[in-house]
Amino acid sequence: MKIPTWRSFPHSLAVVMTGLAVLSVTPQVNAEVTPHQAVYKLSLSSKSPASRFTGVTGAAVSQIERKCEGWVVNEQIVMRMETVAGGVLNREMTFKAKESLDGKTFSFDSRSVTNGHVEEFKGSARSRDDGSSEAEFVVPQPKEMPLPNGVFFYVGLTNWLVELAKSGNRAGEAMNFDGSDDGGPQKVTAFILPAKADGEGQNGDSELLSAKPWRARLAFFKLDTQESKPEFEIALRFLENGVVTRFEMIFDDLIVDQVLEDVLPASDISC
Repeated sequence: MKIPTWRSFPHSLAVVMTGLAVLSVTPQVNAEVTPHQAVYKLSLSSKSPASRFTGVTGAAVSQIERKCEGWVVNEQIVMRMETVAGGVLNREMTFKAKESLDGKTFSFDSRSVTNGHVEEFKGSARSRDDGSSEAEFVVPQPKEMPLPNGVFFYVGLTNWLVELAKSGNRAGEAMNFDGSDDGGPQKVTAFILPAKADGEGQNGDSELLSAKPWRARLAFFKLDTQESKPEFEIALRFLENGVVTRFEMIFDDLIVDQVLEDVLPASDISC
């Protein structure tokens, strides 16, 4: 699911639904992502409000593989943003991660370049059997960070969202850490809505695209603040196998569409 590299987006460009009360539901997670590679087209949404941004173009590739040692994630985004003043923001983001199949260990490597300015974050995280969790950064400098009990990492959050939808619950709440920046874990609230089985996002492998769809609205909140407003939101259409056919990244003065162009099976090794 294309979430991690977008978390740092509002911070880096100095931009990013009102705080919502939800039923706190954390179902037992039995859902599992189907390994796949997806290609997306990025553009400025027609819903985007008038702001300093006049155009957005770009592409994104997301790959999730299952290996003997666990999940392997690779993502890349290339984006060009034009402003009212005639300026251009060129941004490239790469995100690599490995997550154990039980969701208890996680390593991350995130790099972004915005008009020549480079940011990098590398490290690992783990959840212990007693429920406690922590992250350790090695880049840009050594740093340890406690994480909330029951935190989900990259693949775990996708599995949680699918399981929430399958359970029939309309709303849920979870804790997430992805390592895409050093801002720490976030609280995620999710609202689930039904979706039509046909329509958008029908390019690619027919078997992958035949899975049951839902729509969701996710809001991401900082944990170390009483702020009721989320850092950012994502509206998406996703399938039971974890494939996302459409994203809508929602910030204060900008909405970016990320629409599926193609999706194919990826490496799936069971040992």
